Amino acid sequence: MPGNSTSESVLQIKGRLHVSHKKVLEYLKRHNQATRAEIAKATGLSNQTLTRLTKQLIDLNIIAETSKVSGLRGQPAIYLRIISGVFGCIGVVFEHDRIVVLVDDLSGENLIRLSQEGTFLTAEIAVKSATAMLDELYTKIPPPLNVLGIGISISGFFTNIEGRICSQQDPQGWSKINWQETFSSRYQCPCYVENDGCAASIGFSLSKAGAKLHSFFLILFTLDIGGGFVFEGELVNGTYGNAGEIAALFSRDLNSARPTEGSLYNHLSKVWDGPVTNEKIVSAFNQQDTNIMSWITACIETMKFPLKSIQSLLDPEAIIFTGRLPIEIQQEFSKKVIVSGPSYGDVFAPTPKILVDYDQNILEKGVTAIPAFYFFKSS
Repeated sequence: MPGNSTSESVLQIKGRLHVSHKKVLEYLKRHNQATRAEIAKATGLSNQTLTRLTKQLIDLNIIAETSKVSGLRGQPAIYLRIISGVFGCIGVVFEHDRIVVLVDDLSGENLIRLSQEGTFLTAEIAVKSATAMLDELYTKIPPPLNVLGIGISISGFFTNIEGRICSQQDPQGWSKINWQETFSSRYQCPCYVENDGCAASIGFSLSKAGAKLHSFFLILFTLDIGGGFVFEGELVNGTYGNAGEIAALFSRDLNSARPTEGSLYNHLSKVWDGPVTNEKIVSAFNQQDTNIMSWITACIETMKFPLKSIQSLLDPEAIIFTGRLPIEIQQEFSKKVIVSGPSYGDVFAPTPKILVDYDQNILEKGVTAIPAFYFFKSS
């Protein structure tokens, strides 16, 4: 059975890294490269401590110094970066219409990506397809790469059994599978399961934009809608891993507008002739097509209560829009949605910023970031 042939090497290296080493690596992952002074300022580590830590990481062949660059006062600045090909993370994205498996280097570079389009509503078919793709993927991983783990993203909510998640379609089939055990035992490496909203939130938290925010709630627009809350760099999971289940705040009426790709395609397929495509949607939006604009207006109305709930319960610094809906539509949402909080008389509570993350691959980046995220957070 394919697996992490270098797992012993991973364990040996992991055993020599402590929390402060991981702080350095986490900062470099977010920023691609940085000087020692920048890392010290961001992490609170002393210059002396940081010099010692970075030397150890260089000796372990995990990070390297880049070429010297002249500073503002003519002083040479030495940048550090994560070396490619040392650590990697595997991701598996389960969606109703496709499965993606991929390997990203710890530095964030995608090394391998395999995708299969189809209908993956039943758990049995989804697992069979995913394992076949992972088996192929493992044959393509370059031998020096040490796999930190497998991240899995599934649309749905967790039951009270660890590693089990219930998806909207075939709920009995999906909830019977212990996803962590299934994949960790087969591929002999740690496995981490998150719903899609939380996976995307982890990906955004490890980006440069996410690192600047004290807290944020991310809303993921896919075939359905997902969410995740990050506070001070930590994902807020809740007791069973279900914090952020924003989909439950929207009507389940199939005829009502929902800010999802599935709802948009269903709506337009009833009023347009011919197939609905992303290109056709963007073109029609740019022409202010009344069918699209009326759907957007209806979605904005349905978003009022969920957004007010997020603001009132969590008080995030920002609400992030991202996902598979066309960026143009997400931008329109961000301009027109109104987030309201508590008010007394003419005094209103501050409201969060609404930001659009333009990386529509954030879910894929997020799922491969899951093993790194938990690696950085481990003691």
